[in-house]
Amino acid sequence: MAKFDLDSYETVESRLARFWKDHPKGRVLTDLVFHDERRFIVKAEIFFDRDDLSPVSSGYAEEIVGASPVNRVSALENGETSAIGRALANCNYASQGKRPSREEMEKVERYNAEPRKAVAPKKTEVTEYSQADKDLAAALIVSVAAVKDIEELKKIWAENPDLRDIPIDNTTLKDAVTNKKKELEAI
Repeated sequence: MAKFDLDSYETVESRLARFWKDHPKGRVLTDLVFHDERRFIVKAEIFFDRDDLSPVSSGYAEEIVGASPVNRVSALENGETSAIGRALANCNYASQGKRPSREEMEKVERYNAEPRKAVAPKKTEVTEYSQADKDLAAALIVSVAAVKDIEELKKIWAENPDLRDIPIDNTTLKDAVTNKKKELEAI
């Protein structure tokens, strides 16, 4: 098993400090994209300016509940920190030339010390949607972009529970509403 020196990896805190120094009007967004009783998957997005519509980079991280003493109580927080570290590395905030953050390498070290049994993936059910539902979901996703207040967004959400998870061009109504809600709350 390969050995590595943790001191040669930069902390996420250090990357963030340099990011905020370079981009004081920047923005870091995180999103919990999946969770169940065993794990969290978090996405982070980096914006050099808070008014930018698209991120300059993104990063994902996964944490397993109970995989370490800290993950018994803070797996989500660990996942968020790691996702931010990866997103920062993806926009060149990895000063020591190492893409993983120190926190990620500590996770590798913990895993190597106590390997876990592999978890079999859950069987997923494939749902077929009618073309009419797909078209309606696509139209709602477009309309969400024009929403100006939370109440209007809540109305779309409440009136369309069966359309929330229909995949449309790599997104869903649920994703569009969630992202718009964050945008409106940031104003």
